[in-house]
Order: sequence, then structure tokens, then C-alpha cells
Amino acid sequence: MFSCMKSKLQPGKSETTTKMSSDPTCDVLIIGAGLTGLSLAHQLRSQQPGLDVLVLEARDRIGGRIHTATTSDGAAVEMGATWFFPFFRNLFAVLKGLKVELMPQYMKGATLQESSARSPPRRYNSGDDGDMFRIKGGTGNIVNTLYSKLDPGRVLLSQVVTDINKSDRGVEVVTRDMTFTARKVVTTVPPQLLAHTVKFSPALPAEVMNVARETHTWMGDSMKGAITYAKPFWKEEGLAGALYSNAGPFVQMYDQTSTDGEHFALVGFMDDSIAHLPEKERRARVVAQLSRVFGKEAENYLDYKDTFWADEEFTMPSGNVGRLSRHKNNGHSAYSNVYMGGSLYIGGTETSSHAGGYMEGAVTSAANIAKRIKDDFSKI
Repeated sequence: MFSCMKSKLQPGKSETTTKMSSDPTCDVLIIGAGLTGLSLAHQLRSQQPGLDVLVLEARDRIGGRIHTATTSDGAAVEMGATWFFPFFRNLFAVLKGLKVELMPQYMKGATLQESSARSPPRRYNSGDDGDMFRIKGGTGNIVNTLYSKLDPGRVLLSQVVTDINKSDRGVEVVTRDMTFTARKVVTTVPPQLLAHTVKFSPALPAEVMNVARETHTWMGDSMKGAITYAKPFWKEEGLAGALYSNAGPFVQMYDQTSTDGEHFALVGFMDDSIAHLPEKERRARVVAQLSRVFGKEAENYLDYKDTFWADEEFTMPSGNVGRLSRHKNNGHSAYSNVYMGGSLYIGGTETSSHAGGYMEGAVTSAANIAKRIKDDFSKI
């Protein structure tokens, strides 16, 4: 198999004045180091050890919409994907193979239901932990473990793809300052973002681009927040830490005590209508809400973080692209085809016909594309 080569701009030359070239070629180039991309790279390398696989990531970190952030007090809080559910069968197999463990979502004690800011919350017992689970060590443990099994030199960060071109040597993938050539290219970029930010030559079929533009991006319209405390005062009050609110800004919240039991946080989804407010105001509104429902002790927080995914340039296209209905076009049949003469695969959780939009969909997409690539190479 070939070694994937990359070319840098000549000193003193700009991208617009220097034509970049690359030598033939790597076998598979994967765009995106999220759960799909890293799972696919791991599977390809495991199944075909001689395969030369390169992963390009636009962000300066791996994980994509899996993002376990660390607060100033050392708590690991989930700004992206968080929960595992029993129907995640393919993800369970991946976790088992990686020796990544699950832990129940803490739901012991009373859950709070807030109908409005003017009335006290209603308490009801939610029973045991139910069917929600978290990843031990944080959801980032999945992508970090996958990454640890790859050659770190084959995962390149801060590589923003702008063009994908078919050439007589394969498929050229152009980033802001480099060009790569590969025999097979897999994009795991959210289809909506892909359609708005990457140019294709020759152009992909119009119906494919139309479907991509109208494919809902998981987490793309979500806002998540986390607030940390020195102790889990809610447990001492017989509460699960779970909150469902019609008043906001938190509309759905859960306990997120760390695996080691030394850090304590409440994490959940927020009403994105406050996303435009300054961080100080968002934080003040959160503290006011939690003081309202949990009591004054909620005001003694350690740190606060939030993420509005619509503002993440490598998740959602910029500008007014409009809000799509949940899971629209996820798993569309257009994503089951191969383009550019059998060289370009469109993957990612939104493209999966099984559990599209979830972590389960991401690993399912990776498994399906790994099989298709293996079969395609076997025919050569």
C-alpha cells in the first residue's frame, strides 16, 4: 500500500497563488476525527493492517460532537454526547472491545418538575436508575481510547477541508494549506455542513446536495450547560438532581457526579433563546433558576460552562440556514451510494439508517463503510 503524502505551501506563497500538488497516494483518507471517523480508522486498521489510513480533523481537538470539557475545579462535564441507551447494540460492542465501561445515570431520589417560574417545583419519585447510562471516565473516554490505538501521526488536527476533486491519481482533498491524494475518501462531516462548506469537482449530483442541505444535524440546534459544586447538596436533600422545566433556562438536567465520586455537577439541555446573551447573564439566569428549584445552596457554585452548538463552525454552517425538523433525512438512501467513480463515501451519524443522529448511528455508519471499503478493495 502507498504512503499518503501531503504538500505544504512554498515559503512566501499564498494559497491563491500557489498550485499545490501531492504524490500518489494513501489508501483511505477520512475527513473528521469524531466518533465515526475514529471508529472507521480503527476498524480499517484492525481488519487490514497494511492499509494506509489518514484522518483529517478541522478542530484542534478530536471528538467532534463528543466533547468532555474540564471545569476550573477539575470536573469533567459533557458539552456534547452523553447518554447510552440499551438499544445502542453496536456501540455496546465497540465499548466492550475497547474495554470502556458504563455506569448508570444517577436517578435515585425525587425528580423535580417546574411548570413555571412562579410556582414551586413538583417532586416525584423516579424510581431506580432506569435505562440511561453514562460512560465511565466521561464520553470523551470513547474517542480518546480509539485515538490511542491509532498512529497519532496519522490523525492531523486543524485541517479544514475546502475542496474535494477527482483526478487521474485518485481523489484530491484540499485543506486551507495542504493537499492530500487518496484512493478512497470518506467524509464524516455533518451533511448539512458539508453541502455548505466544501466544493466538489466534478459536482456531486444535485439531488444528493439537496438532501445534504436538508439533513438535520444532531446537536446542531442544541445548547448544553454545566454547573459544578463542592458537594452534591441535592443528594443530601433526597433529590436525584434531575430537573424538567418549562421555565428554563435549563429545560432538562441531570446529576453528573464524576466516576471517582470527587467532583459534582449538574448538566443538561438549555433553552437556546438565551444563547445570544452575554455569558455573565446566562450564568446569572441559571443560578437564579437553580436557587429557585433547589434552594439557596445552589448559589454556592464553583464553575459554569455552556456550549451552543449552532455557533460551532465545524458543526453547523454559518448564516441563516433555518432550523430543520429533528432527524430530517437522517439515514437517507442517498448516503448509501458511492460517488466520484466509487471513490467517495458519505458517512457520519446522520447518514445511518439505524439510530441516525446518535452515537449508535455513528459507529453503525463506521462499520457499514468499513465493510464496503473492504469489499471494494477486494475487487481491485
